[in-house]
Amino acid sequence: MSKFNQIVGKVLTTRVAWPILLTIAALCTVSLLSLRLSSQPRADRQEIHIAIGAFALILCLLPHFQNIGRAAYGLYGIALLLLAGVLFAPSIAYTHRWFAIPGTPVLIQPSEFAKIAFVLANAWYLRNRKNIRTIEGLVFPFILALVPFALILVEPDLGTASLFLFVLYAMLIAAGARFRHLIAIAVMLPLLGWGAFPFLKDYQKQRVYSIAHLMIGRDDADPAGSSYQQLHSMMAIGAGGVTGQGEQGAKLVTPETLPEAYTDFIFALIGIQWGFAGCALILVLYLAFFGASVEIAASTRDNFGRLLVVGLTSIILFQALINIAMTIALAPVVGIELPFLSYGGSSLISSFIAAGLLLNVSIRRDTRTAHSV
Repeated sequence: MSKFNQIVGKVLTTRVAWPILLTIAALCTVSLLSLRLSSQPRADRQEIHIAIGAFALILCLLPHFQNIGRAAYGLYGIALLLLAGVLFAPSIAYTHRWFAIPGTPVLIQPSEFAKIAFVLANAWYLRNRKNIRTIEGLVFPFILALVPFALILVEPDLGTASLFLFVLYAMLIAAGARFRHLIAIAVMLPLLGWGAFPFLKDYQKQRVYSIAHLMIGRDDADPAGSSYQQLHSMMAIGAGGVTGQGEQGAKLVTPETLPEAYTDFIFALIGIQWGFAGCALILVLYLAFFGASVEIAASTRDNFGRLLVVGLTSIILFQALINIAMTIALAPVVGIELPFLSYGGSSLISSFIAAGLLLNVSIRRDTRTAHSV
């Protein structure tokens, strides 16, 4: 218990840790307030998710991050086994994304935890690599990303799968990879994506068509498809005005207009409830989280710790950017949650784990040994 108290005390006295903690607390509070105005049962369950996530965050503080790194490849292997196993689990909503716990309403989404495992494995691999500035040195990191990318794409879950590539690029840049190599690969990836387009599900193709129609001002997209949700999402945000419509606005958002209002489109729900002020607050909170994370990465002496912070921060940042862009029709609907805000257990708990690892590095960023507290 003395070690636990010592670690908690160090977190509470670490200046850079406070923006992380306060940002998480504020985002979770907004999530609960928004859900209570719309769905009290979901708010009650979200409280349980937050409690579990907070417990997971505390657990992530206990071991030195170097000791966690030594288990990175094992955790990555377990994540791949779960991603492969979920493909044989009974389908839920016509996809194979979740394991259902028998006799309970609990669903576990392995892809959410695979993101953390990938960052750990990639950071551990890149920590002392001297060949990262060569094409050969980029092969293994791309393999680490593309294997879970392919498994998650088959589920299908294009949004979560795409995160692996964004996060990979952020980590490679931080590790010192040459920009010309990364740019050359980035040019080739869209060509590969175009070649894979015929293999996408029909609804995924429709989402691409819908966002293209919205961006060029056409309104002939599928009225029951993703453009329908995006149009109603933008209408909800616009209807919120400056300060929002509160509970009355929440009642205007129905399952018929925004079926995923509590998960993928919670930003629209916040927009109609709290208006421009609420949406701006969310952006400021994510910016504060990002700023504190950058400071942790910049002040961390250990290469693994620094790369770990970059990868975990990229997960939170890219998820937020893609989700908000999707909500305001600047990106196709890809089924990705808003960190610490969207309703759901797996996504929220994985975000807490990421934050716990960030704080782990923050309180040990001046050390290089695995034996310091």
